[in-house]
Amino acid sequence: MAKEYFFIFYSALAVILLIGVRTANRGGWREESLSLKSSKGLLGFCAVGIMLHHMSQTINSSGEDAGILLFMVDIGVCFVGMFFFFSGYGLYTSLRDKPDYLKHFLRRRLPSVLVPFYLCNFVFILGSYLWGYRFQKGELLPYLTGVILMNSQMWYIVEILVLYLLFYVVFRFVKNRDAACLVYLACVCGLIAFSLYLGHDTTTRTQGYWFHGEWWYNTTLLMPLGIFFARWEPQILKLIRKFYPMVLVLSALMTAFLYNRTMYMLRNKGYWYEWGGYPGYKEKWQTLAVQTPFVIFVVFTVIVVLQKVEFGNKILDFLGSIALELYLSHNLFLLYMPIKNRVGYMLACYAASIVLATALHWIDRKLLGLIGGIGRKQNA
Repeated sequence: MAKEYFFIFYSALAVILLIGVRTANRGGWREESLSLKSSKGLLGFCAVGIMLHHMSQTINSSGEDAGILLFMVDIGVCFVGMFFFFSGYGLYTSLRDKPDYLKHFLRRRLPSVLVPFYLCNFVFILGSYLWGYRFQKGELLPYLTGVILMNSQMWYIVEILVLYLLFYVVFRFVKNRDAACLVYLACVCGLIAFSLYLGHDTTTRTQGYWFHGEWWYNTTLLMPLGIFFARWEPQILKLIRKFYPMVLVLSALMTAFLYNRTMYMLRNKGYWYEWGGYPGYKEKWQTLAVQTPFVIFVVFTVIVVLQKVEFGNKILDFLGSIALELYLSHNLFLLYMPIKNRVGYMLACYAASIVLATALHWIDRKLLGLIGGIGRKQNA
């Protein structure tokens, strides 16, 4: 059976991550542990991890035995959490290190988000049409504008845009940096609550309404936490390094414990605990209260490991360069590529997605260059 060969995907991910791995000298530390180059490679790894997560969900939801890929069904939030953390971290380090950063923020950041979004959105709509979908009257315009997402996996780019705008407003008008961090955190918490109380979108075929569904809010808190980390990075790293063995062990143990509790909550409560007129708000909050700390400890454990270990190679560099396009576009093949053999289907999805993402990234660069030489110099 195909499931007997699913281990090759874990093996491939391990090889991609571990090729060229380097460690700090005994008693030493990696001083650029969270640099742009390092984080981009890790996010490239996270992008292919998210793909495996979505493939595992597809297999599992079809009723087939996912085998060892069952672990990946509920683990995608950890990869997404990495994207949000490094986005927040990158925003604040740029604000800290670049004079007049906010002066040019909107001109640089908005195109770097909107161009990939609308390009991928157009490709997805065109691909859906070519694969046989016919739009109903009045349906195409909301999809073209992105008011309703044709590809629900593009929620991330919508949310990151909202979080960028919120960052600009808060740090533009709240002059005290510590106060601005707290205001931003409060606003993000409000956005999380707003999204949770909206519940799920059960009216569109794509679940495309903005901020409907737990994927819109169960990792969002990592964005302000990335900002907080950057704000107090020297103090935090000093503590981590001073008590390194204890911090690493405790962080790993907390990650394992919260993973167990998260799986329990997802199986016994969860975000879909709703029926009739009952919205399941209590169950949603209970699940979120465990799952978000789980993601936080996963990301924190990675940060601790990065103080001693450097992951980097040409494959990670390449995947990092196309990470956003890969994230946004791969669902096209998951939905419409014919399935004959599960392993072959997954390999084909990976190959087709990487080719498409590479092409889209090239077009993005050209379009951003035409707009005004704007590069996507962000961490996510």
